[in-house]
Amino acid sequence: MKHYNWSEVDRLAFEIASLEEAARNGAGVSERELREAYNRLRAMLREAVRQMANALVRDSKTAERIGNEFLERVPLILPLRAGAKIPCSRWIAGAVIDFVYHATGTAQNALSETDARLLESLADAEPCAPLNAEELDLIDRVRGVLTPDEFLVWYDYVINGYSVADIARLHRQTRDWVEQTLQRARQKLWDAVATDRARRTRTDVFGQSLTWLGTLPLYDHSSVAYSVASDGTVAGVAFAEEHRYSDTRGNYAVYIACAFRWKDHQFVELGELGENCNPCCVITPDGEKIMVSSDACQLFWEAARGVRRFEGNGRVYAMNACGEALVGESEGRAVRWINGRIEPLPAGDAPSVALAVSPNGRFVVGRIREQAVCWDTASGVVRRLGTLGGEHSEARAVSQDGTVIVGKSDGRAFRWTPETGMCALSQREDEISQAHSVSYDGRHIVGEALDEAGGLYAFLWTEEDGMQDLNVLFAHLRTLGATLERAYAISPNGRYIVGEGYCVETERKEAFLIDLGELA
Repeated sequence: MKHYNWSEVDRLAFEIASLEEAARNGAGVSERELREAYNRLRAMLREAVRQMANALVRDSKTAERIGNEFLERVPLILPLRAGAKIPCSRWIAGAVIDFVYHATGTAQNALSETDARLLESLADAEPCAPLNAEELDLIDRVRGVLTPDEFLVWYDYVINGYSVADIARLHRQTRDWVEQTLQRARQKLWDAVATDRARRTRTDVFGQSLTWLGTLPLYDHSSVAYSVASDGTVAGVAFAEEHRYSDTRGNYAVYIACAFRWKDHQFVELGELGENCNPCCVITPDGEKIMVSSDACQLFWEAARGVRRFEGNGRVYAMNACGEALVGESEGRAVRWINGRIEPLPAGDAPSVALAVSPNGRFVVGRIREQAVCWDTASGVVRRLGTLGGEHSEARAVSQDGTVIVGKSDGRAFRWTPETGMCALSQREDEISQAHSVSYDGRHIVGEALDEAGGLYAFLWTEEDGMQDLNVLFAHLRTLGATLERAYAISPNGRYIVGEGYCVETERKEAFLIDLGELA
């Protein structure tokens, strides 16, 4: 290939890369213009690709087939390879070599040992973007951990930046095969490449992470995360265990709760809440205000003012985005507080409770008697949401515009919209579950459920994927034996999930934070 004329090839490749960029920016580049440019490039590359394929694969028919398939996929490969303005003559050999890996399954099936060693060195030397020494070391370790199929899928997804659909086409496999192979690869990598044991945070190469928060120093029995801001700031409660004795009860344990704010692996202690006090916490989207309520007391924390006791009768369960409207119950009736002034919500003489409020404070959800309801505080309308066929329901969270409401009915998690009414999140009629939280746009719902064996698990629901067990979805981030049991909240932007589970390293129940990364 020393005498092959690359100058015109390089010129045309850069021209196509510019056209692709212009098309992405909406500059009016036609598909026909791109198609004709790619056809010209294929014609220029055909002889070079044929020679490369023949040099790598001894069977001429196989080499011809691989060369033709590579040329067909040039529109997929070029935007990734030429995006950094690297001349085509610099990356074409590496791209062909990568493609031989795909087309033959494993290099050893088609290459001699000498060729295979050359293939490895060239593949490492010609990635789609320059890799630093740390990244190259990572790839070496990955290669030793994964099977050939797993390595190729991982390499395409992480290093080459191909989508799952693109990888499926390259491998002539289904999307499910690619996703399962990728999942196996990810599960094998954590102990080798991406564990921060000091913080007990497991982070993957796709921007997702699972963090066990730990507990406060003097409250080291367990912890729970109840609410999370859009930047991942967490509000929760840690517990201390004390043993008491009385003549009537003998030895017994009490659990003393203390509220906390957690950000960037640092705790801020907000105040003690009392013994066996059934606490809850709510944080604003910006993480600057936290409302803490328990059977014994209520605290309000602001970044600018610190902690102060919330004055008012009753129990607070939620607040709006700016922290000015609080909702809950007082003397068995649903109420809201506006700048400290209490207002009853319409419910007649029936027992009622308000459990959540929309960001703007307009929509409040909860229950009247045993039925889920939504109060529209602007119009005064009280909408009864019904049940899933039984007698009991309760609304626990509402989206930004009030059109998605979630909760539980007759032991099952539900999602309600004006168009669909109340629908179960799972098709299993015998399932026991409840939804605790919904993102502002209504697309992500989290909660807890029992599996068929009676085990408790935290779930994430989306319309595309249905109800997913977080223990399965993030198996690659969990230490063996750790469990994610309850998901109490999802951040307004749908990126972070918090709750409680069992942490293997500390052998206790602990608060967790999941960053969904690219899944959000």
